[in-house]
Amino acid sequence: MSKERINCPSGISPSDIATAIHKGVSERDRLLLQYALDKILNHASWVWKNSELTVIGDDKEWVFYSGSLANQFVVYHDGNDAQASKWSSKGWKLFLHEGASNIWSWVKGVVEKYVIGKIDGLLDTLAKKAIEWYKLR
Repeated sequence: MSKERINCPSGISPSDIATAIHKGVSERDRLLLQYALDKILNHASWVWKNSELTVIGDDKEWVFYSGSLANQFVVYHDGNDAQASKWSSKGWKLFLHEGASNIWSWVKGVVEKYVIGKIDGLLDTLAKKAIEWYKLR
């Protein structure tokens, strides 16, 4: 299997992956590279400015890199004709960003479940009482 290292000085971008696809790859590797492109689009551009993205295809391995390589991401075939990916390393900024996002999601879930749920229950009770009061008049 051949290996190609691709320097992306301004950060790994969709155009870098598109260039690899347009050089001619197998259908299976094209799907894998498109999956990697989707992963790039699902994260902020700052994540890819100091990163290494390794795409392990059937015929070739592409290593896109930029900056300090603080974030390392791998895309590969899972053995069942599907694509898979994982972070092999996260820099401190990405680690803190994801940690804060997870905490915020948890807080938001608690508020929705308990606070808004209680308010919703209270409003239902008040509405029922108002209807009963109106019927008595």
